[in-house]
Amino acid sequence: MSILEKKSNENYLAITTLMNNRIYTPVVHCAYYSSFQLMMHYTYRYSKKTEERIEREANNQGSHNYYLSLYTEEIKKMNSRNAIQFYKYFSNFKRKRTEADYQNIEISERDSIRAKDCADKIRKFLKLIDDEGTSENIYYL
Repeated sequence: MSILEKKSNENYLAITTLMNNRIYTPVVHCAYYSSFQLMMHYTYRYSKKTEERIEREANNQGSHNYYLSLYTEEIKKMNSRNAIQFYKYFSNFKRKRTEADYQNIEISERDSIRAKDCADKIRKFLKLIDDEGTSENIYYL
């Protein structure tokens, strides 16, 4: 298990602990990062670029957008419809995480449940592609 995969799993496990203790704001953050870190793990695994090159290019362009674009390009090779759907879904999740982290808004239990649901769908999608080696028959985001 890579370090990023381990971090992803730890962020995912933190969601339940936070929700059980009715601490909702960091749930969105942990849900997002559990997905983002897993996407990073798979990007390193499947990209033809070295990890060092990816990190250098990501720092020049903004890491979250860069990793999302790079991973989406990998999905596009398998199925362009899923690539577009994944990009939109993940971008929306990123926007929600940014709002939760930086805006003066309250995060409700319902918001945290939605964030966990997003993480569940993205993580399942990423793992299915890893297991199947294709995104051809995956349409559920």
